[in-house]
Amino acid sequence: MVGVAARLSPFIDMDERLFWQYITEDGYLLQTVARNMAIGLGMSTAEGTIPTNGVQPLATFLFSALHFISGGSKRGGIALVTLFSVLVSAGAGYYAYKVASRIFASLRHGRELAIVSAALWFAAPHTVTHSMNGLETGIYFFAILFTLNYYLAAISGDSRPFSSRQRLVLGLLMGFTFLARNDAVFFIGGLLLAHLLLGDEKAGGGPRYRLVDCFIAGIISLVVASPWLINNYALFGSIVPISGISESRDAHFGQNLSGIPSQLFEATLLFAPMPGSIERAPLVILMSITSVALSLAGFWFFVAKLTLASRRFFLGSIFFAAGISLYYGLFFGAPYFLTRYVSPLSPLLWCATTATVFFLLNLFFHTFESVHRTAFSIVLILTFGAATFAYADFARGYAKGTSQMHRQVVEWVQGNVSELQWVGAPQTGTLGFFHDRTINLDGKVNPFALRAILEKGNVLEYARNSRIDYIVDWYAMADWVKIKGDPQFAKDFEVVVRDARSNLGVLRRIHPVMQK
Repeated sequence: MVGVAARLSPFIDMDERLFWQYITEDGYLLQTVARNMAIGLGMSTAEGTIPTNGVQPLATFLFSALHFISGGSKRGGIALVTLFSVLVSAGAGYYAYKVASRIFASLRHGRELAIVSAALWFAAPHTVTHSMNGLETGIYFFAILFTLNYYLAAISGDSRPFSSRQRLVLGLLMGFTFLARNDAVFFIGGLLLAHLLLGDEKAGGGPRYRLVDCFIAGIISLVVASPWLINNYALFGSIVPISGISESRDAHFGQNLSGIPSQLFEATLLFAPMPGSIERAPLVILMSITSVALSLAGFWFFVAKLTLASRRFFLGSIFFAAGISLYYGLFFGAPYFLTRYVSPLSPLLWCATTATVFFLLNLFFHTFESVHRTAFSIVLILTFGAATFAYADFARGYAKGTSQMHRQVVEWVQGNVSELQWVGAPQTGTLGFFHDRTINLDGKVNPFALRAILEKGNVLEYARNSRIDYIVDWYAMADWVKIKGDPQFAKDFEVVVRDARSNLGVLRRIHPVMQK
């Protein structure tokens, strides 16, 4: 009830909440591209004038269908996207239960434990926030859990080899999971490695048959993903979307590594948020690593040893977590997105946490006659406490649900700039959705701006030679006129607003470009 109410709350006051409560800056980047596709402008930004691949394809195509149904209406499209996100989240919650019930199948209270685990994951603030952000995250949750459920169902019950149909379906599901988010390559690789490495000579027909399973499923997943990879390379010069290149261009090796343990901690203990101000402190890093390790160790000793399916789940999750942690910790930039990048691990790590807590309670009360009743009472208390925490977080978020970090930028442009004039900004997700003639300047969805940044170190010359009349973003952006990289820029643009209190900065071209 808490999870559903939190997700549906933007409909309580659509005029003030629908656009601002959940959808993030990057979420609006994706929604802009999806809407452009729906109204016939292709995968593009800036009123269809700039092609892009700075999005995840599956979510973009699905959301574009919703914008098409709404007839291009921005309010109608976001309403459908919000409702669709609720349904996808419910589906992910259901498959989180299905996966957990298969993992806990050999336990005395496995089904009840699976219900508790899935319900609390669905209601957790961490999950609600990421599943409703207007991005691919909620669809990614669903794709991972749906694929994992199919795999666990296929290997349960007996040790027969996979059929051709099972290999085909598994490969297709893995391919679509990759299209949901490209870092699913770590999930796919982890699951296939666990399938290959774990099991005796009889399991799945033996190692040779399991190797064939992995090869065929992997090839099929690559075939499913190949149109997107070919599109990226042919049109943009790299199989990695330009958003990924933009976010990692200033990264140095290992810059995010110290931030990974706290993110794993939050994904493992969903109801114990870590304050950002202390997450990189050495003591916090040690505590986070210890907590995650204890949770995984408990799952291994209490659950994973019991069945082959649970062992493969365990090892596949370890490989998945290692891939995500090493890639985003060592090679990627944008540390402020770490929580979202790590969040797909949460349904797997949280499953380990609930199992560990359950068995620790069992061990603690094992010598007492009232073990069942006492343990059951404590489980109820803990569940009620977690649900209360989730409700309190929802109430706090609801109180702030009419604001967003870029709303002031949108409102200034709507009140001061003609729809015919072009606007630029480094952060154009929210602004670009509400003002069609908006040109991205940080390169996340604009290959031309990205090229300028990579070649010249800034976009001053690019902006000066463009059709942009206004550059509007957070207040520090007004200092662009002081940058020495292009002396002519300060002669072409003047500061109109530099308001730290409202976090707004505006530059205006001194001699506006004539617009048709």
